[in-house]
Amino acid sequence: MELKKLLDPFPVKEEALLIAQSISENPVYMNDLWKICISSKKHSWRATWLLDKVYDIAPDLVRLYIPQMIELIPKLQNESKLRQYLKLISLEPLPTNISGDFINYCFDALISSTSAIAIKVYAMQILYNFSLQEPDIQGELTLIIEEQMENGSAGYCSRARKILKAIHKN
Repeated sequence: MELKKLLDPFPVKEEALLIAQSISENPVYMNDLWKICISSKKHSWRATWLLDKVYDIAPDLVRLYIPQMIELIPKLQNESKLRQYLKLISLEPLPTNISGDFINYCFDALISSTSAIAIKVYAMQILYNFSLQEPDIQGELTLIIEEQMENGSAGYCSRARKILKAIHKN
């Protein structure tokens, strides 16, 4: 299977699901998919979207790449890739040796007025997940979330309420 050819033109959702199913059944293609994800090629963001579809079918195949995603995030400029990687990271427990640069990136994304809502929401979830390991940040996280809720979208506020409720239970 030549993944590069399958990703250009952009596959419709049904095609993407078939490709993801094929990768989950033939994990040897995962490394090829990852290489496309981290490349600087024009349409490499499509591979990150496909990576998300593989996660839905076979999360264990994608979990192996979470530490590499965490390492890439602070330097990544492509918003589509950021959104997909942050989503995948937010769904998993964080490694105990998490990078300070990554956590700082998540705080910066959360307070930035220019970050996309999805990026803010995933960063918020990641920071909450991190606060389970480092409860000392829960106060700061609560203040930032509450402040951002004043002008937040419905999606942002919905996730914010869930996270604040979880923080207050701790």
